[in-house]
Amino acid sequence: MRSLLSAEIYRCRHSLLFWLTLVASALSGVFYGIISMSGSFDGIFVVPLFVVSAAFISLNTGREYTDNTIRNKIITGATKTTIMLSKLVLGVGIGVLFCAAFLVPCAIILSFGVLSKIPASVLCWTLIGFVLLSVVWAVLFTVISMLISAKGVGSIINFALIFAILLLSYQLESIIRQPEFITTTEHSMVQMTPEEVKQIQEGTYQGSYSDATDENGQVTYYKSVLTNTEQKPNPKYIKQPFRSILTHLDSMLPHGQINEYDSCLTNCRYEYQQAGGAPDAEPIDAYPRLKTFPLYSCFDIFLLSGVGLILFRKKEIL
Repeated sequence: MRSLLSAEIYRCRHSLLFWLTLVASALSGVFYGIISMSGSFDGIFVVPLFVVSAAFISLNTGREYTDNTIRNKIITGATKTTIMLSKLVLGVGIGVLFCAAFLVPCAIILSFGVLSKIPASVLCWTLIGFVLLSVVWAVLFTVISMLISAKGVGSIINFALIFAILLLSYQLESIIRQPEFITTTEHSMVQMTPEEVKQIQEGTYQGSYSDATDENGQVTYYKSVLTNTEQKPNPKYIKQPFRSILTHLDSMLPHGQINEYDSCLTNCRYEYQQAGGAPDAEPIDAYPRLKTFPLYSCFDIFLLSGVGLILFRKKEIL
């Protein structure tokens, strides 16, 4: 396996596609950093990094099928297990490397007035989690590319998976964040007092109002008054145990994790601005999912690797 991995690394180092996609990953980091400087963190702008990773892994692996490189490895004595393992190890390395190329320029840009507003504990867990979820994407792309010999088909499936998982994570979060109860209110229109009418005429009245003019030209002002509030069960609220199942599924999805990281970073940044001082020393306790995301990513990596290895061993290499 060591010789296979060495050959894989050698081909990557001498591949123009590798260096172009590495530069594209860095440019994605620059773009994300600039966007995040002016507003909140948004996971949609991380997607280009995974598109670049999918492009390289799909095209690089597909070329080996086209050139019969994988079949030649088997002919020379390499087993399917060692071939797949070498590809998975390479995929992990690609995921880490492209992630680093993304994070370094992004961190340099955000160091000017943004990262200082976010506690070190949050940054540390976010960094660990983001690297691992990048590896999850790389392993997924590797497995798909190894199981599908056609280079074009593999690329299309990998690109489609990126956006399918993106949409699924947004849908799951929309369901999970539904409140258990919704508040309904009832309002009625009442005639305003002379003092309030005087405030309207002087332009000092605070609030909304409406007016009606009768047939004699007399203007009457009305304001909306809250008369009743009631809490009702939300029909869209998902109860246990399905709620826990959906939460675990969302945590397993790489983009579900990204959404939580972005939400946490944005909230920490907003709380710093509101407090007007140093960030909270231990805000990580308010975001317990951040500590569990690396475990979910490790589970994803081993699950995808195991399934990919089993299916590849059954695949016929023509």
